[in-house]
Amino acid sequence: MENRRRVLVTALVAIAGAIIGVPGTGHAYLRRWKRSLLWLTVTLGAGILLLSYYVPNPAALDPFDFGAIPMEVRLPLFVIIVVSVVDATVLAYLEGRGGGSGDGITPTSDDEDGVACPHCGKTTDPELDFCTWCTEPLTSEKAGEEADSDAAGSEFNL
Repeated sequence: MENRRRVLVTALVAIAGAIIGVPGTGHAYLRRWKRSLLWLTVTLGAGILLLSYYVPNPAALDPFDFGAIPMEVRLPLFVIIVVSVVDATVLAYLEGRGGGSGDGITPTSDDEDGVACPHCGKTTDPELDFCTWCTEPLTSEKAGEEADSDAAGSEFNL
């Protein structure tokens, strides 16, 4: 149920962003920052290139008059934005199924000596008191009690 809701919210956020002309908002909702910026950059870059090719004097265009922009520019931008919305929705679906790790990082031999976070399940540095991915504390109640007893004993056992 939670996965369906996440996919639906991602799709709605992505569509709302597409309506106002900001592709990548669905990816930003999923905290895929690089992918979000990539979609925004691709759309802006394609728009600039297409406008410079199909419009003889782009400075004379009224930015609020959508009808003044030629169809040769509008159609490719529309397709890019639709693919961005579909991509964000599919990513949300796959993350909910467990098909992806969520960040595209696979553990290497350097990561195997770490500690698994009880909240997000990712490998983190065992020397830290918090998870570097979700920032939740790593100490459990049992570990907290052991740390308290060690601290109390260290005062008298010098």
